Amino acid sequence: MKLSVHPYFLEFIHPFALAHGTRTGTQLAFVKIEYQGIVAYGEASLPPYRNETFESVKYWVESKYQQTLELISSIPIHLTSQFPFSAEHPSASAALQMALLNWQAKLTHTNLFDIIKQTSTLPALTLTITKNDFDFISEKLKLANHFNHFKLKLTGHSDDIDFVKAIRKLTDLPFCIDINQGCNNQEDAIQLISTLEQFQCKLIEQPLNNHNHEGHYWLKQRTPLPIIADESIALYTDLVQYHEAYSGVNIKLMKCGGLMQAQQMVDYQPENNSSFMKLIGCMSESSLGVAAAAAIASQCQMADLDAPYLNINDPFKGFQIWNGKIVVANQIELIDNKLF
Repeated sequence: MKLSVHPYFLEFIHPFALAHGTRTGTQLAFVKIEYQGIVAYGEASLPPYRNETFESVKYWVESKYQQTLELISSIPIHLTSQFPFSAEHPSASAALQMALLNWQAKLTHTNLFDIIKQTSTLPALTLTITKNDFDFISEKLKLANHFNHFKLKLTGHSDDIDFVKAIRKLTDLPFCIDINQGCNNQEDAIQLISTLEQFQCKLIEQPLNNHNHEGHYWLKQRTPLPIIADESIALYTDLVQYHEAYSGVNIKLMKCGGLMQAQQMVDYQPENNSSFMKLIGCMSESSLGVAAAAAIASQCQMADLDAPYLNINDPFKGFQIWNGKIVVANQIELIDNKLF
């Protein structure tokens, strides 16, 4: 078996403006498994606000060579507890798990949708708009025909409501708000949220610092809008410990450590809170990573999986959102043969 890790820089179509800065792209690490004539890939996304780097992903994945060989030699893999996982290396874990599952799918002529539990639910699908996108809003509105919600990225600055009002003048499509920890304090946050209640806003994601669980709980008690955790809840253990402070969680493979951990989070139901929302999301990822996350989307109320529509150099194809539905090819295909 050959196990290798390869760097790639994913470039945005337009600069991506968030509360913690503006980026032109994101570093990725692709894991490649070659065994018995089958080649399979996994993906780690490494935005600068996360702790993992390409070097840390490469080191951790290569340290799991023997475990990977033993697992891949015992396909089909039934003992999911034996999948490589590290809470300190969640993106690396997600990438290696993804490559292993994709290898199994190729061997058995199936795909991840056959391996992961599916339901008949059609999750709401969100299309991201940042403040930098406003000059290109006609592109977004055209693309929005295939989605049923916007996700507006606010920054905690004084022009947030002006941005929302400008979007609302152009479309009546429902929207979610993601503040990415942009509010300075809970008083500023509740004032912003109270105004957003007037504009068909469906939920508020991560208004305060990721460690401020008490502040999020305070907000949750004062608004009918769901308060969703993103950065505040990364791992399954975080969900168990902090779920009471939130109305739901945005689950991301790169945060939680892979599809096996994501399934564990989806299956978790807090006591006395049957309305707790499960969203499946992504970071800046190619079609490879987003297609893996999409395998769990039918178990969630909302899917924030538009990353392939935000970049210009996706090296894979086979993922699509079309007419309000997620469409994934039987196999995600590498189209940039120079990558490896």
